[in-house]
Amino acid sequence: MSVLEEIRKLEEQKAKLLEGAKIEALNAAKAAIGTLAELGFNYTLVQGEGSGAISRTPGTRRSGIREEVLALVKANPGANRSSLIAKMNIASDKSGQQSLSNALAALKKAGTITANGGAYTAK
Repeated sequence: MSVLEEIRKLEEQKAKLLEGAKIEALNAAKAAIGTLAELGFNYTLVQGEGSGAISRTPGTRRSGIREEVLALVKANPGANRSSLIAKMNIASDKSGQQSLSNALAALKKAGTITANGGAYTAK
């Protein structure tokens, strides 16, 4: 067997191994997205040029946002809006930022949290 034939054979083996690993990783990602969906979060798995991305489906309602924000404020007393945006990973998601603002306003109105100079604290 020539060196070129051996290389082709190894490349075929590599392709099979990569395909198996890809299927395994996709199944794990789909299971994780399914878990997120059960929790009320809408995400999709997107194949792209870069490293790929998982993103929230645009135009979908963020259910449970108040609970998520309240939990973050409880875990991070004194957090401000920008730090909450970073922790929620919604820096480039304008609708997510609006949902955060709405949730903060609703939680303040309900008396669940207080704001002192932009720093939020749970009661």
